[in-house]
Amino acid sequence: MSSTNSTPDISSVIAEEAISDASGSSSLRGLPAFWATIFGGAGVLHFALPKFFDTMVPEDLPGGQRAWTLGSGVVELGLSAAILHPTTRPKMGKPAALFLLGVLPGNVKMALDWQENEKMSPILKAGAWGRVLMQLPMIASVNKIR
Repeated sequence: MSSTNSTPDISSVIAEEAISDASGSSSLRGLPAFWATIFGGAGVLHFALPKFFDTMVPEDLPGGQRAWTLGSGVVELGLSAAILHPTTRPKMGKPAALFLLGVLPGNVKMALDWQENEKMSPILKAGAWGRVLMQLPMIASVNKIR
């Protein structure tokens, strides 16, 4: 926080809340603050960088890739809003976990596509598989939101 400004920096508030409460309380701390930020940020990115997300949509899905990109962005924004609200928050763990499970095929597709792309660095290729591996702990974590 700046000494000339009494308003705290939003990133420091989010970081403080994300690490300060592991008690599972209904306050916007710990897991709820973390996941509301993750889903909200990802939702915005789906609209800001849709071409990137379009490439993750498996071609076998009905409808266009852009519809799936924007639809998942709407879902992520909705999850973020529902996690932020204390009345709906206790009911959001399971829907958020199911959403993360639902996008897992897109993350696998991205990792496979990046392996075949000669322009991708080995670090990015490894990072794509790391993201896939992290999906299961992410699902377990988001399912604990209360």
